Amino acid sequence: MPRSVAAAATPEPSWSFSSIRWGRFVFWLVVGSFFMLIALFASHQIEDFLIKDDRFRIPEADDFAVRSPNLKVQGVRYASSSQIRHVFAEDFGRSLFLVPLQKRREQLMAMDWVEEATVSKVWPDTVTVQVRERVPVAFVRLPPNRKDGMSQFALIDRDGYILRPRVASKFTLPVITGVRESEPLEDRRARVQLVLRMLNELGRLADGISEVNAADPNDLVVAERVEGGVMNLMLGEENYAQRLKNFLNNYGEIRAKRPNARTLDLRVDGVITALGGDTRAEQ
Repeated sequence: MPRSVAAAATPEPSWSFSSIRWGRFVFWLVVGSFFMLIALFASHQIEDFLIKDDRFRIPEADDFAVRSPNLKVQGVRYASSSQIRHVFAEDFGRSLFLVPLQKRREQLMAMDWVEEATVSKVWPDTVTVQVRERVPVAFVRLPPNRKDGMSQFALIDRDGYILRPRVASKFTLPVITGVRESEPLEDRRARVQLVLRMLNELGRLADGISEVNAADPNDLVVAERVEGGVMNLMLGEENYAQRLKNFLNNYGEIRAKRPNARTLDLRVDGVITALGGDTRAEQ
């Protein structure tokens, strides 16, 4: 009888499958690195082209005032146009690609009148600037300066920013005193918004007020024009309309009893107190 011989199966090497995976990994790593190098090279070439090609160069300004048709500024009425243009002085004569938009925006935002600014590149060679200016809500009479001892007038917005107009402008706004430029911005903001709240409450009654002293936020003092003169009225921190109406309704009696009074305390509802004596008025 023929003898049967069992053939033993040859085991597949255990390292073959892992070797194939490792080879594929190395292959794609080489391919990826190759394309990365190509991309970096292309990026460098494009950047070099944008920097050096004259088509992207912002022309030099026409004069020392840095006026250029390639710098378009919109939204400016009271801010200094020349100050805004000088922010971009170093960008003229070089590529638009090199203009640092965020840095230029931050420089514009540091200006007193600028509340918001947008800086954009318009290819091939133009920069556009859109400015939103702060809105003044009052004049401020600042303390006298050391140089000549004279009080200074400026403007202020509802957030407490001191504004100095660069162009001749006419504003019809209330005057606030008791504000110092050296005090923290948040303190100025609090004073201004307190005055605005009072004026809003007074409505038409505020027409006779020429000045508001906000040195003490707990006691607003208004200068009220009456019959050719001015009286200082201490209104406190609430019930402004009620207290001013009480004064106006009883002004004739007050003038008859205290003709020389110039400052009246209205902080107690129903009571009008003149310096040196009391005059009581029923509401």
